[in-house]
Amino acid sequence: MSEPRTWVIVASRDHARRGVEGGFIMANHGKRAPVARMSLGDRVLVYSPTTTYPEGKPLRAITIVGEVTGADVEPSTVIEGGYRRAAMLREITPITLAEIRHLLPTSRIRYGFFELPTDAAEEIWSMR
Repeated sequence: MSEPRTWVIVASRDHARRGVEGGFIMANHGKRAPVARMSLGDRVLVYSPTTTYPEGKPLRAITIVGEVTGADVEPSTVIEGGYRRAAMLREITPITLAEIRHLLPTSRIRYGFFELPTDAAEEIWSMR
């Protein structure tokens, strides 16, 4: 079995909390491709640019962490036609962008989903 990868998903904190409560992770408004790239045991960091969507207060922090627990992609019950993966997630004290800017490729945040290099992931993971 290969080493678990770490994925960064961009979502407002209120949207990410739905996943904590429901035991799932979604990316890019329910698109299938991002969650299909994940594997059982992969880690997830949720970066929340805002408190709520679409017009919440700026937050700019990692707010949720967890692990993919679902072996397969499944249909979403939150977004019609969307997809998700089962995950065990928990909310953390926010780790601000100011604290991790040197580890988080900010140019990739706008894509909403990306893999984080192992060394950066380990450093951020140890801060939680």
